[in-house]
Amino acid sequence: MFEENVYLRSLEATDFDRVFEWHNNPELYRWLVGHFRSVDKSTERAWLESKMKTCADELNLAICRSETHAHIGNLYLRSIDAVNRHAELHLFIADPGQRSRGFGESAVRQVLARAWDEITLQRVYLYVLASNEAAIRLYEKCGFTVEGTLRRHAFKQGLFVDILVMGTLN
Repeated sequence: MFEENVYLRSLEATDFDRVFEWHNNPELYRWLVGHFRSVDKSTERAWLESKMKTCADELNLAICRSETHAHIGNLYLRSIDAVNRHAELHLFIADPGQRSRGFGESAVRQVLARAWDEITLQRVYLYVLASNEAAIRLYEKCGFTVEGTLRRHAFKQGLFVDILVMGTLN
């Protein structure tokens, strides 16, 4: 059994300052498929309020350390398709000092259990920068396999880079 060193909870209004800081940190986006663009407080507040609402096609969760209850990142299941039984996973651990400590793996394993048992999905997939070796290793530990490569699919730091499509099945 994998140690639950983190727990997942719904995003809350009290997360605003932290999430606002993360979304305005260009260094964080260096490792994510998405592109950095700074956001103002009113835009961030509207985003957080929308993500706090229950929605059938997405699950937006805070990753919190079990020991300290510190909110260290977010995990999302997006594009939940109830008919075809699949969803897209997004994950980030915001603080570099909290990475490579098993927190991401624990969070992914927990959300996969929820995806299989509660949401009854059959497949979860994700997109990851081909150069993000740490994330790829994490996803492989959790049962994901590379399903394909989107060649020169994203423009990051002045270069076109490859994106891997990874997936796992229930």
